[in-house]
Amino acid sequence: MKIHLGIVLALRLDAVAPFSAPSRLGEARRQLLVWSTLEREIVLDDSPAFADGTPGSGTTLTTPEKSDDNRPPGERENDTFQCDPSVWRWRGFQIDGLNAATENLAQMTSIASRFVRKGPKAASYWARHAGRTSYFAANAALGTAASQLHSSLTGTAQSSPINNLNSDIASRLILEAFLSYEQDYAKIEGGEYSEPWDMKRGHRQSSPINVATQTSRFVSEAIGTLARRGRQAEEDKNTWITDKASPDLYPEYYRTAFHYQTDGWMSKRSADVYETSTETLFLGRQDCMQRTALQPLVDFSKGRDPKLGPLRVLEVACGTGRFMTFMRDNLPLNTECTAIDLSPYYLDAARENDEYWRKFRREEGMDGAIKPLRCVQSKAEELPFEDGSFDAVVCVYLYHELPRDIRAQVSSEMARVLGKDGILVFADSIQKGDRPILDSALGNFGNMNEPYYGDYINDDLPRHFFSAGLTPKTKTVCSTTKALTFQKE
Repeated sequence: MKIHLGIVLALRLDAVAPFSAPSRLGEARRQLLVWSTLEREIVLDDSPAFADGTPGSGTTLTTPEKSDDNRPPGERENDTFQCDPSVWRWRGFQIDGLNAATENLAQMTSIASRFVRKGPKAASYWARHAGRTSYFAANAALGTAASQLHSSLTGTAQSSPINNLNSDIASRLILEAFLSYEQDYAKIEGGEYSEPWDMKRGHRQSSPINVATQTSRFVSEAIGTLARRGRQAEEDKNTWITDKASPDLYPEYYRTAFHYQTDGWMSKRSADVYETSTETLFLGRQDCMQRTALQPLVDFSKGRDPKLGPLRVLEVACGTGRFMTFMRDNLPLNTECTAIDLSPYYLDAARENDEYWRKFRREEGMDGAIKPLRCVQSKAEELPFEDGSFDAVVCVYLYHELPRDIRAQVSSEMARVLGKDGILVFADSIQKGDRPILDSALGNFGNMNEPYYGDYINDDLPRHFFSAGLTPKTKTVCSTTKALTFQKE
């Protein structure tokens, strides 16, 4: 099941061009080298990153034969994967201190100007995504205000990350969303994948009624979530499956209200508000972060021989199925897609999202050979499929909610159902070492009733996949999400 990583951090995103003035590039380079304990050469050109569709083309690496086992996992794995330039850019943020709001705003203005100069298509993308950030920022403010009002009227404790925001921190968080949009658009402009299908005219997310409905749901949810977070009581972690009914279907690790969400993953109310809640906590950038998993999947599809038949894709822990619609929109229309999740309520949402996507495509005259999404209720560690059933397996935002031994089991199961020469795409939270400046605060997300997050950020993730017989390929980072790809050879 997917979950938001609502980590409110003081972010200053100006260490590497174009997010810093050219005079600061030398210091950024030096501190990148200080941070890295690897004996590698890092060369950064002075051209604007994400501005020309080929971000970081000046980055070259020399990897040593030996590595220091004491390094944090996010840094150590860089020796193993072919790293996208985004790995080094996001790693380099905040190197030389924190920016004031005025500097952050100047960088945001520069990003907007670059989008406008690219022409109408880029300007349209920018306008819609800047609007997303404004909408979700407003949601965050409304949710916090409602929670505070409820607390004052009832005399109960409440806690909100927004309470600790000042103009410097708030502007950094918005800047990080803008940088994520620029990274995403570079891939679109470069033909790596298509623009989000929900940007198209007539999509329901732009309906005023839908917007008002989602905001109402979020504000109602925020009151309960923040109150439970403030109390930090054990009983607030319970859901209706906590009494261990159906023990074989719902494992022990699943029987908690993750991040104090109402009913955990086990209600329609939870599923209905999920997408709005996650994007609010990320100020609109979650889609962009998840879309880092698209490029390797699209590349794999383009390089595959059509004579092998329709591409078979499995998403493990699909949640509401939103990312599945992005995958389907970028893959051949005859792709056979399967989604599994343990929550029947989220599977219902995934089916509904798929139906809406197919309806949208029919209206464009592109229905063709599109088959409905196959939805299966299942534990990820016990996949109900034969060996080699899929050409590609995708897993987004699951592992940080699993105990370490279950992560190993899920890795083995995904490798088992993956066919020869197939690709596995994994995306989840960054870990310690991916962005060292955040390491000391990264574990704070565990306070949102994420019992396995503290272990996750220190886990050697690639080892789970190596042990399952998979070969590492690529690594990409976007803000607080990273994507790893593996192949079954």
